[in-house]
This record gives sequence, structure tokens and C-alpha cells, in this order.
Amino acid sequence: MDNFEYNFELLKATRLSKKVSAQSIAVDLCLAERQIKSLEENSLQYFPSQSIKYIALKKYIAALGLKNEDVISKFYEVDPTPILLKKK
Repeated sequence: MDNFEYNFELLKATRLSKKVSAQSIAVDLCLAERQIKSLEENSLQYFPSQSIKYIALKKYIAALGLKNEDVISKFYEVDPTPILLKKK
């Protein structure tokens, strides 16, 4: 998961269409407003690592009511969780 791509423009557009401020959603997710803006700008700034950013991204996607696979490119290749939870 060192490198992942996602539709950061969709995050901001969805938030704005729901008329939710970056500050408000940041409080709901226990993140800083600058981290929300960093996610919306596809920046690693304000995150100590890619993995922490990825976890915050998934929380943000869920809070906006979006699906991970609609935002994160190649989600099932990048995220090991769905594979680990798959019954054999």
C-alpha cells in the first residue's frame, strides 16, 4: 500500500454538494481540518505516513456516503482487508 491513487476531486465535490464544511467533517472524524483539505488535494502533508493517510481516507469516504471502490483506484488490489475477510 505504499502508493495508491484515488479520486480526490470527488471527495471535495461530494462534501460541497452536501453543504458540509471541512471543519465540521473533520470534527466528526477526529481529524484536523488541514488533514481533510490534504485528502482533497491528494497531498501527504499533515499525515505521518501513507498508511495513516489511507486509513483517514477510508473514514472520509464512508462519512461522505461513498464506496471505497468508487474513490480508490484498484481498491481490491491495494486494500488487503476485503481479501482477508473473504470466506474460503
